[in-house]
Amino acid sequence: MRRWLLSGILTLLVTCFSVAQAFAHGEAADEPFLKDLTVAFYNVHVSPTSITVGQPVTITGSLKILETWPYTLDPPVTAYITPVVPGPVFALVDREVNGQPAFGSITVERGGTYDFKMVMRGRNPGRWHVHPGIAIQGTGTLIGPGEWVTVSPSDTPFKLNVMLLNGTTVDLEHFGGGFVWWWSFAGFIVGLVWMIYWTVPKRTVTRLAVTSQLGANDDAPDIGLITREDHKWMNVLAAITILMLVGGWAWMAAKYPVRLPQQTDRFAPTLDTSSYHLAEVRPVGSPNNATFDEKTNTLTISLDVKNTGTQPIMLKQYSMAMATFVNGSQQELAEAGPHDFVGSLQVEPPDPIPAGQTRRVVLKMASPIFDEERLIPLHDPQQLIAGLLAVRDNVGREERVTVKSVLVPTEFQAQYLP
Repeated sequence: MRRWLLSGILTLLVTCFSVAQAFAHGEAADEPFLKDLTVAFYNVHVSPTSITVGQPVTITGSLKILETWPYTLDPPVTAYITPVVPGPVFALVDREVNGQPAFGSITVERGGTYDFKMVMRGRNPGRWHVHPGIAIQGTGTLIGPGEWVTVSPSDTPFKLNVMLLNGTTVDLEHFGGGFVWWWSFAGFIVGLVWMIYWTVPKRTVTRLAVTSQLGANDDAPDIGLITREDHKWMNVLAAITILMLVGGWAWMAAKYPVRLPQQTDRFAPTLDTSSYHLAEVRPVGSPNNATFDEKTNTLTISLDVKNTGTQPIMLKQYSMAMATFVNGSQQELAEAGPHDFVGSLQVEPPDPIPAGQTRRVVLKMASPIFDEERLIPLHDPQQLIAGLLAVRDNVGREERVTVKSVLVPTEFQAQYLP
């Protein structure tokens, strides 16, 4: 017995002290289709990555709501582009979408591209993982690539000064905080008295075997469950609650005689409609044009690309959910986004596609992010993926084309397909 007890204690200690630190925001738990077929993020940058409390951090980037949006989800109509951080460790002070101030939600559409800029100020010291995200009504929050930001302590406390319409400047960090704290505490005390009254001296909990058999409206006075004294004290607590509500309303009306209702400014950001079209991209005509090798975490996509412009084009990037793969130099990889979410893109053949010609190309991407972020639907009823293929011509013009692919794991292909 002692041996088993000692083994159990040692196992518990080893388990407790060997648990890895959790820092993600749950995006890996989402189903692959929810990330692959909905939104693609690209050109995301978070800077600077080291600040002190009170200093700003800027998140910039772009996202496209893909035309492949799943029919099983509500259509994308209302959305909210937001920083995704572990709690109120930053304070958002400014946000723009497609160059327009966006204080709240916006209206969006399939195929729309949205460039965003968000400015936050460090509020709490620590090392925080920062993502951009878009919360879409009926779907939830879809998260982009993230970056670690270190917030060091400052000699001065954090302040968030804003000017009210009457010209008064207040610090939102502490404005009204004392009243809110004491008022919440008073309500907590009333609730605590009610809870203790019915759970400690009464038989509602200690004799559940009896009380659980009573009707919902049975006071059971014969066993002393609810007495007239109980009714009296519950009326007292109800009266105190009503007096608090009426008193709080009267105090608010006297303290703030001028009040405005919560304002809403929901608009559709202006979308950029390019006057040029560089390429048409089609999946290769077989039932599946993409394969994934689980052993090497390698994604291969076969495409027919037609150059519809007047200049030769190169295939430069493939963006899928929060990941971007770059066909270029190390500097271009560094500029594509947070390094944990950027990988290399191999294009075969690598030569530019002349104007007016169609070429069959193969894209190859190898990265552990496919497995870490569960981007590949290996065991789903619909093994579909989608992303943005960026093409660029000789004069620097760029277009991102949505590409939808049917995927088959290579092990399945080797065993069952000719």
